[in-house]
Amino acid sequence: MKISIHKKGFVALCIGLALGAAGVPKNFIIILADDQGYEDLSCFGSKRIRSPNIDQLAREGMRMTQFYTASSVCTPSRAGLLTGRVPKRAGAPRVLSPYRGSEGMPPSEITLAELLKENGYVTGIVGKWHLGHMQKYLPLNQGFDSFFGLPYSNDMTISAELKMTSDIKLNNGYTPEMLQEDLEQYLKNYQKMKGTMPLMRGNEVVEYPVDQTTLTRRYTEEAVAFIHENKDKPFFLYLAHSMPHRPQYSSERFQGSGPDKYSDCIHEIDWSVGEVVRALRETGLDHSTWVIYTSDNGPAGQGGPEAGSAGPLRGKKFLTFEGGLRVPTVIWAPGEVPAGAVCDEMVSTLDLFPTIAGYAGAALPEDRIYDGYDVRGLLSGKTAESPRNEIYYYEANLPDMDGIRVGDWKFLYKGDRDLSKFRKNVKPRQFKPMLFNLKDDPFETHNLYSRYPEKVEVLKRRMVQFDATIK
Repeated sequence: MKISIHKKGFVALCIGLALGAAGVPKNFIIILADDQGYEDLSCFGSKRIRSPNIDQLAREGMRMTQFYTASSVCTPSRAGLLTGRVPKRAGAPRVLSPYRGSEGMPPSEITLAELLKENGYVTGIVGKWHLGHMQKYLPLNQGFDSFFGLPYSNDMTISAELKMTSDIKLNNGYTPEMLQEDLEQYLKNYQKMKGTMPLMRGNEVVEYPVDQTTLTRRYTEEAVAFIHENKDKPFFLYLAHSMPHRPQYSSERFQGSGPDKYSDCIHEIDWSVGEVVRALRETGLDHSTWVIYTSDNGPAGQGGPEAGSAGPLRGKKFLTFEGGLRVPTVIWAPGEVPAGAVCDEMVSTLDLFPTIAGYAGAALPEDRIYDGYDVRGLLSGKTAESPRNEIYYYEANLPDMDGIRVGDWKFLYKGDRDLSKFRKNVKPRQFKPMLFNLKDDPFETHNLYSRYPEKVEVLKRRMVQFDATIK
């Protein structure tokens, strides 16, 4: 069986389909963790982390065991999620930062927020953006009605290009003069001030430097308020947590709740999920709202107190092995997604755009290529197989294609990074191409490259054909 469904889930599904036929508006919430490993939920096998609220979503919804991100690193992964297009096609193939220029995801890209807004939805983002910090790239210019959070990763710093509100809240004894000194220091040597993060509302910085131990709690409060304020309107909420990206912070309540900082962060995110679902139940929206929980890419490391775990999967963030792109994912929609289902089919964050558009009754723009598939049939249990049969692996921070998966077969040129492309005085590495059969060898331990040269050539040609569609 490609999808296993419990009997109770099937009964609930039938009831839910009847409710859906009555025209109940659908709301959508995407909850995105940052650098969370495949194994880092108890419902995905973790013995280190407790996640009772997300586990409950899995019991009441669907656990996805072969769910892939669009990239093994931050910015491109988020671009793929919000556009339904591979990051290179969406114009965002590499990680953005305030001190590497003024780039961002092109405004010509149509985000999921823009599409839903045009179809009557209220749209909001709470948390990390990281698709460009210049004003023309910020969320309010990419289809979102509201934004509360960080403009990029929490290990970066304030940027002189950001607009400060006139009544900015200054913390840690900061004065306006000290803020100005930081803005000047940013232009001289940003490395000396990493971690001094600005908190934004809309297009303006409203607080600096933000106390990062409060971020997950405040994101949660903002998300819950958004749900209550928009309970009578269809809405799309993108809750993009800053954690457990390094440096890792959690509220005092959760500090020491696990064996390390990483676990503390996931425990608080799990609490956050519980609060979001509680708000849906309180407002009576739990049977008309989809909640999708996933991560932007694999863990930043394997082992250590600040590292996550991809479990038995090979690789981590930045790499094109499975541990870099396969992430823990749970989809919850009472009455529409069968309870207790486990989906072993291939699905990607790229598929969320066309799938959500389909549920919302929104037609996809016809002036561009989409790389996602509508997987509504798979999620409802009506079909047992995913329309997706391929995954494309692009190198982290580069527009270069590193590999492809078609069915059970996966080809990689490198799998790892050649740091000589990014750093001076680093010698180029020699890589051996790899071929794996993921059905027989899901942990990528047996390289079959030399045994199946014809299969390799077929996959290489498929890569070239696909990459040629990107102008």
